[in-house]
Amino acid sequence: MPLAIFLALELGLWIFVRLPVEPRMRLELSNRLPGLKEEVRVVFDGRLARYLDEAGGAKRPGVLRLLCLGGSATFGLLQNAEDTWWGRLGRELQARGYAVEVAAWGQDRTGVVASTAMAARLLEDWQPDVVIGNFGFDDVVGQPLDYRYVPEKAAGLAAPERDAGWKRAVFQVSQTARLRRWWKQRQESAQLQNGIGRRDYWKAFFEKLQAQVGAVRAQRPPERDGMHDPEREFIDGWKVLQELCARQGAALVMTGEASLHGGALGLSEEESLTGLIPVKGQGRGESGYVKPEPSWVEGEMKRYAGGAEALAQAAQLPWIDLNGRVPRDSGHFFSDVILTDEGAAAVARELLPVVEPVLRARRR
Repeated sequence: MPLAIFLALELGLWIFVRLPVEPRMRLELSNRLPGLKEEVRVVFDGRLARYLDEAGGAKRPGVLRLLCLGGSATFGLLQNAEDTWWGRLGRELQARGYAVEVAAWGQDRTGVVASTAMAARLLEDWQPDVVIGNFGFDDVVGQPLDYRYVPEKAAGLAAPERDAGWKRAVFQVSQTARLRRWWKQRQESAQLQNGIGRRDYWKAFFEKLQAQVGAVRAQRPPERDGMHDPEREFIDGWKVLQELCARQGAALVMTGEASLHGGALGLSEEESLTGLIPVKGQGRGESGYVKPEPSWVEGEMKRYAGGAEALAQAAQLPWIDLNGRVPRDSGHFFSDVILTDEGAAAVARELLPVVEPVLRARRR
């Protein structure tokens, strides 16, 4: 009898439901934030990757895939997929006749080196034709003041572990197994929804954060040099990403991240910037933060971008520094690097003439 029930359930699910092999988590966010839509749906998979048109699975013939990697501005938690910079870029490419699917992975306070492990997995599984790396801000402000360069770090990061082979095989053939996983994920989604999905949760979060940052005096961090310069690690990360793309046969487009720092916003500028450098604590291990001067952040981002540009030129890869190309005002930036919908559109416009020739060459 149990076997008959199981087989009946399997048959019913295959005919009427057909749950996907890789379920997606869906969150409905509602926040009154300037420059952003009030109602937003965020859909992502177990790797925290987002997809335009929920593209996934095996690549279809004739389709070009575009994978975008970066930080919080790339993940776009406060935006619908079609309103992010990569979503707008994908829509424009589709309007120009390209059969393109777009995926994006980005995490707050995660620079290029820490991104390479997940990039390796996404490159292998999703098989993109073109990869856009958008880094700079977190690489500058995300390192402690007592940073020390470790040459082996970039090449030593391991990709996240996969499910066991037998588990993957079961999910391929059993709708009942997929249903069980879907139900578990549904409960996790409900917990997240009850937390970060509460109305104006992120509005309150950023108001609190800006108040905390506003209470900290901006200062100029000490100059970085030698073994204490994170820019060396930044370049190492780009080199690893170049190697990953070459190994999978994907074209790499290198870009410098856009930032509000350095803009002429008057007195309100200091209150709007939320960039903090983590500082390893003294004595009992307590930790604190330093708010860097906007001019220092802008200068460091220019320095990092100069190194990335030289690397791109040596490898004959497309490069564009978006920093300064997007107007530095509250209409285009919600905070230090988080873009408004208008800011995302500006980034897409800047990227289009750089990315389209790469896709065109791939389409031939």
